[in-house]
Amino acid sequence: MKNYKKEFNYILYYSDSTNEQDDLHFYAEDFGQEKMQGIFKLTLGLHFPEILFLPKIENIYESWPPHFDYRSMQLAKDICIGLLYGESYIVLPYNEWAGTVRIIEPEVKNAIVQSDSESEFTDKSIVFFITEEEYEIYQQEAKKIDELNDLEEHRGYETISQTRTEDLEKYMKVPVFIKEKILPYFADSDLYNISRKKDEKGNIIFTQTIGNK
Repeated sequence: MKNYKKEFNYILYYSDSTNEQDDLHFYAEDFGQEKMQGIFKLTLGLHFPEILFLPKIENIYESWPPHFDYRSMQLAKDICIGLLYGESYIVLPYNEWAGTVRIIEPEVKNAIVQSDSESEFTDKSIVFFITEEEYEIYQQEAKKIDELNDLEEHRGYETISQTRTEDLEKYMKVPVFIKEKILPYFADSDLYNISRKKDEKGNIIFTQTIGNK
């Protein structure tokens, strides 16, 4: 059980392909670390919900959502598109679409994505477009979060963390972006994992205290 200073506060964790516990690491093993540059995740809590950040995908506007075949995945662009379809919450830089949100329903993914797997997509992919400048800022802040994660201490049942969102929001933009732009799109189960839910009007409200005060 984690111990938090404040009610309803959650810890941000950073992960990328160098983390052997992350599925991004398996992509790096198959295709090389150089093709995983600029790809990272921020999780709201130790394991989930997670938000995937991708670098710019060239010519993404030519066909949206892009047709894709996992069997021919080789290029860095292919990896980004493959990851996009496999995640629920994705942040992607593209200046012309910045500020917009595009949702790819599972039935659409099943129609345009090919693979050898017989399993079908059951979850939607929600893509949050940002500017390339915003991506650079968030990437630098994510690296700082990674450094702060290394300073985390565990004293019995207590977690001493430097990446509580209410603290990070004072000097970082990415936790504010997540709270204001991404959380409203969270599924009920993901909101539950951070002790939140939507009320009758669609507003996000707290449900219970996380850990101790």
